[in-house]
Formats: sequence, structure tokens, C-alpha cells
Amino acid sequence: MHELHRLLPGALEGWQYELVYKSIRHIYFRIYPDKKTVRISAPYQINPKDLEHAILAKAAWLTDKVKAANHVLEPHTSPSVMRDNCSCMLWGKKLPVVRGVSNSRPQICLSAESEIMIRVPSGYAPQKEDNLWNRWLRSILNERIQMLREKWQPAMGTAAAEFRLKKMKTRWGSCNTRARRIWINAVLVHLDPCLLEYVLVHELVHLLEPGHTQRFYQIMQRYLSDWKSREIRLNQITLRS
Repeated sequence: MHELHRLLPGALEGWQYELVYKSIRHIYFRIYPDKKTVRISAPYQINPKDLEHAILAKAAWLTDKVKAANHVLEPHTSPSVMRDNCSCMLWGKKLPVVRGVSNSRPQICLSAESEIMIRVPSGYAPQKEDNLWNRWLRSILNERIQMLREKWQPAMGTAAAEFRLKKMKTRWGSCNTRARRIWINAVLVHLDPCLLEYVLVHELVHLLEPGHTQRFYQIMQRYLSDWKSREIRLNQITLRS
């Protein structure tokens, strides 16, 4: 069928659509974000009009899935392969990355022009540079978390014993209520700071109400009235391992 784009007018540009006929009884829709492809599998004997109606009935769902797939969070590029024209997401903004040679100790910093400056000695080992990059990102994230702790823990009348960072594949944060330990996904350093704030408040609320009960959401509403919109934004981002 050559008119899939006509049948799916809300789909984003840059995607391709495949129609595959198989020895099956039902129509199946699959999304392949890596290939930016929507594949529709249909029975050999299906009537073209029935197929068109089935696609139209699924159009809204497919459009939502395609838009969500376009918000997949790509892992940052290793600094050892970055070039002057590369960029990195930091706090929800794409910043240019500028590399240079330094005769002093290796360092990464933000310039006044909002550029990420990487300065390492000539011949610096790629693995060392990767470690330098990760330490820098974690230090920035820890600084922001400390600011949020100072803001929210007194206001909420609760406090975590400690905060730790970890790259997680399925969660943005977690809370061990017995140990009063909160884990924050290290990937949040790449996103809008308001999303980190949502995750931190969410986990602090677990210290007041362990489960996702009605009381939990009442507390969330009390302290962060727009928590739902922030949650929706996070849910539109798919973590990749």
C-alpha cells in the first residue's frame, strides 16, 4: 500500500512505513524506534478496505507511539570520540562540546558562552577521559541534588539518610524506606531540572507514605501541584541501556 502516510497524517516526518503480508489471522502493528519504522503485518487474504479501516482505527495510537519513540533518550557520546562540532544534552539543553589540549591537570567545565570545555593533555587515555566525563556529570548532578535537599527536606518535614546516583534501566528513582536511602538515576543530569525535582520530591514522599496510595498522591499535590505534568514528561522518555 502506497498511501500509509495519507492514512497516518499525524505521524512525524522521517519515519517509514512497511506493510507485510503473512499467513496470519489478525493485523499487527509494531514500532521500531531504532529504524524509525512502523511495520504493519496483515493477512494475505485481507480486503484492502478492511485493512484501511483497521489502520485508520489505529492511527491515533500509532501517532502517539511514534511521538514517544522520538523522545527516546540517546546515551551521550563518549568524550573520547567527541569533536568540536559535537554537543551534549545538559539540563535539557543541547550544548556544544569544545575540546582542547591542556598542559595542566585534565578538566571539564562550562564556559561563559555555555559551552562544555574539555581540556586534557595530548595522548590522554580514552578510558581516563571517559572517567573524567562521568565524574564531572555526577558532580553537577550531586550539586543540584544538594540544593533540592536543602529546599525540600525542611519544607516536607522529612529527610533521607543519603542520596546515591546510579544509572537505572527502568526507574528514574527509588527509595529504601527502611534505610531511608534514595537512589537517583544519573541520566537525569541530561534532562530539564524540573524533572529531577519531581523525582526527588516523589522519593521523599515515600518516606512519609511508602506506597502509592491516595494519601501519597495527596502529599504530592500538596508540595508539587504540577507533579502530574512532570510525570507525563518523564514517561515520554524511554531509557536505553
